[in-house]
Amino acid sequence: MKKIVLTLFLMGSVMQSYAQDVLFEKKMKMESIPVTIIESIDNDFGDFEMIESYAIPIEIIEEDVFVNRNIETDEDYETYQITLKGNKGEIVATYNKDGELLNTVEEFKNIKPSPEVRNAMGKAFPDWFIKKDYYKLTHFSGKEQKERYKFIIEKGKQKKVVYMDEKGEILNVHKKLELDLNN
Repeated sequence: MKKIVLTLFLMGSVMQSYAQDVLFEKKMKMESIPVTIIESIDNDFGDFEMIESYAIPIEIIEEDVFVNRNIETDEDYETYQITLKGNKGEIVATYNKDGELLNTVEEFKNIKPSPEVRNAMGKAFPDWFIKKDYYKLTHFSGKEQKERYKFIIEKGKQKKVVYMDEKGEILNVHKKLELDLNN
């Protein structure tokens, strides 16, 4: 049974990865990224290092998104996704060809949560301690930012995964399972 579940999971992951690469992105060399985007990245995220870049064959007209399947040269791309790495995590930033930041997804580890989140965690899970924490901020241009925290907490041998928003509201809780795939 474990082998079947693992096989199905791996097949799904491979298919998902393949579909995204084929339909929605083209890996770009750093020197192929427009200068306007490089300058914007330096201004927006100066402390971060660019580690990957992709051209995405989409066009954004007003608030509508269109897939452009007629891209002939690298200069025809209008949207770029850049992965940046810093000391505590990564940022995936999407820019248009003019260097305007469209959205970001920021993921960091070991970030001290706000007092509101810490207090809510203490009230909801007394006598538990935080083993690991992750922070994710999603920002879309012109839209409200969404902050999410993921905590792995422990109490004795029990482990749980807790998801909270920036106000300390619990979004989801589940037991952390330790799977032994060697059997």
